Parts: sequence; structure tokens; C-alpha cells
Amino acid sequence: MTRIDLQPAAGLPAQPAAARVLLEEPHVRIRRIDLAAGGGIPPCRMHDDVVFVVLAGRVRFRSEGDETVVGAPGAVYVPGGATERSMDAPAPSIVLAVQVRRPPEAAETGGSAR
Repeated sequence: MTRIDLQPAAGLPAQPAAARVLLEEPHVRIRRIDLAAGGGIPPCRMHDDVVFVVLAGRVRFRSEGDETVVGAPGAVYVPGGATERSMDAPAPSIVLAVQVRRPPEAAETGGSAR
């Protein structure tokens, strides 16, 4: 068992985007992403499944041409294999990203880690 501290360091973020790894294991990575107003994560490619949990603020998520805005408390699931995903925040926001690493055979066939 591993305890993970989610408490804000000192209020909401001032940098455009900053990420801190809270847990790193062979099959899962948990990151806290702090987004300043107007900050974001540019389009990137990932083969892993990710659940983004908005802890504070509101965040616009984009993946595969779809777009949704999620406010705290709320979450969005982005399946592995998405060729492009990004996020941006109109206001200071905090996001918890739970990334489930996919086995190589699942990444090749587009299947999810289970």
C-alpha cells in the first residue's frame, strides 16, 4: 500500500503548466498537473489509458477530435491509443492524471489495459 498526498502546495498554480509525479509503478503513474489560467498541455500522443480527475477549476480536454469541459469535481477517461490529446484551463486548475500503462501487445492491437 502506498499513501499519496494530494494537498495543494500553496494555493493554485502560477506557472502555465507544471506536473509532479506522485506515484511511479510498473503499470501505473499518477501525476498532479497544475495549470495556471490560460495554461495547458499541448497536443501529445500516448498509448496508455488515462483518467483525468479535475480537483480544482475547469479544464477543456481534447482527444481524437472530441472536446469536453470538465469542472471540479469531475473526471474524463481517455482510452489508450488516442493519437492526439491536449488540455487547457481558462482558470487556475489542478488535475490528477492516473495513467495505466498498457502491455506491449495491447498497445499494438489498440486494446485497453485491464
